[in-house]
Parts: sequence; structure tokens; C-alpha cells
Amino acid sequence: MSSLTIKQVEAFYWVARLGTVSRAADKLHITQSAATKRLQELESACVHPLLENIGSRMTLTQKGREMLVVCEALLARLAELDALKKDSPVSTRTLLVGLTEVVAMTWFPEFMKRMRKTYPDVVVQPALVHRSSVLREKVLDGTLDLAFVPDVGVSAKLMRVPLNIEPYAWYAPVGTFPEGELLSLQALAACPMIEQEDRSVINDVCRELLSSCGVTPQRLSGGSGVFGTAALVEAGVGVSCLPQRLMTSHVAQRRVQRIETTPAAPSLRYCAIAQRQPSSVLGAAAAEIARQSCVMESREQGQ
Repeated sequence: MSSLTIKQVEAFYWVARLGTVSRAADKLHITQSAATKRLQELESACVHPLLENIGSRMTLTQKGREMLVVCEALLARLAELDALKKDSPVSTRTLLVGLTEVVAMTWFPEFMKRMRKTYPDVVVQPALVHRSSVLREKVLDGTLDLAFVPDVGVSAKLMRVPLNIEPYAWYAPVGTFPEGELLSLQALAACPMIEQEDRSVINDVCRELLSSCGVTPQRLSGGSGVFGTAALVEAGVGVSCLPQRLMTSHVAQRRVQRIETTPAAPSLRYCAIAQRQPSSVLGAAAAEIARQSCVMESREQGQ
């Protein structure tokens, strides 16, 4: 095998991870032809094929999988050397973090406080996105370094750190049902159910719960935001399943009514996700800080 270059190794690594040459080229900020050339040079230097085309994606051969392990280790060491080289009081790094509205309104401020204290040289750049499916895709394609999403449908290709469990409850316009009464889901379905956007995880979970109980309510679209949906509930449009912690003040101010049901409203487990790659060391550390932030915020809420 002739000598390989770091640029060839990087091209192979990102094609293996992202599945196409065009996506790898975008990640490396080079042209597609340049990425193809580097990949061809690496493959020509190897005895066995490393990649094969299956449909529109490139997948690893057995030798390709073995090569990927070696490349990951090499790039990890290079990333560490680069971090040491840049380690100075004026050096800065940017961490692109995706989050949902629920995370932004609960423990994210604690996360930011801890990140500033632990990594003063890191600039956290948040991206607030309502659809968790979009956040998962952005982490997979390398657009985001880290994201906090419901622990549903997470690819095995991603590193995953369990975070908090977010409790939800049903909410109705004030006076719709007797206070303190335990309702069946069939009784709750007498009102239209306001859902968030089609690809919302909580929508899917609620639909599955209602279906298991034989309940088929009238469904209304309430948009993408928790507070916009809550406003529709307050206006008397219908009932909705919303995160309890964001609705505390609404209930206290008698703007909406919390409804207890049997079976109870679902909860969502959240997790931090990042790519399994050499440059994700900071992402893994930030995920652990997120876990600590959830614990601290939950303790403060319980006091």
C-alpha cells in the first residue's frame, strides 16, 4: 500500500459516515470532484475495495469497516493534537447545539451556566427547532454537533446519553370538566383534541395511547409551539396534551384546566445525541453536562 494522506483519510471517513460523496464534500468544505479524487486515490492504494454502491448510498465492505476503525482512531489522535496546539487563553471553539422548545424553557439555562463555567473558551450556538426529527437529521449530517431530543427514533449511528423524563398532562378550557374528577380518555374525547404538527413525537405517543383504548377523537392542528397550542386551549378550541412544567403558571392563573385521566397522560424521555466520531469529544462532554443540568434543575423544581 502506498502512503496515504490525512485528506484522503478524512474523505473516506466522511463518505463512510454520511453515505454519499456529495454530503462528505459539503462537510469538508470541498468540491464533490475533489472528494471523489481523494477517495479514488485511497481506494487505489488499498488491495481490497472499501466501499460499494447500494442504491443511492455508499456502504462499507468488510475491509471498509476495518479501515473505518483505524481511521477513527487516527483522526481522534489528530483531533487531540489539534486541541493541544490551540489550547491558549484566546482560542475559541463553537458548539452547535439543537434543542426543542421544552428544553429551552426548562433546564437549558442551567446547561448554559455550567458550560460557561467548565468551557469558557467554547461558544455555544443554540438552534431552536420544533421538530425533533429535523434535529436528529441535522446531527446525522453533521450540521449540528449536539442536540437534545425525545428519546424516540434515534439512529444507532449516533451517540446517545439519557437525560430527563418530561411529564405531560391533558389540559382543557377552564370549566369544561368538573374539578378534580378522574376522567376516562373516552370522556376526554368529547372535546376536539388539538395536536401539534404531524411529525411531533408527543402526537405519535398520544395517538398510540388513544388507539389502544379504542378512542378516536376529532383532531385539530395547533401548529408547532407549546404556547401557541396552549393559547388555543385557553380560547376554548379543545383539549391538548402539553408538558406539565410549562403549564404550571397557566393553571395557577386559571387560564387552562389540568385534567387527570385514566390511563394517565404519557411522559417523554429526553436524550442528548451526537455523532460517534473523533471530533465529538466536546459533544460527549457537553452531553454529560446536560445530564447534570437536568438533575440540578429537577431538584430545584422539587424544593
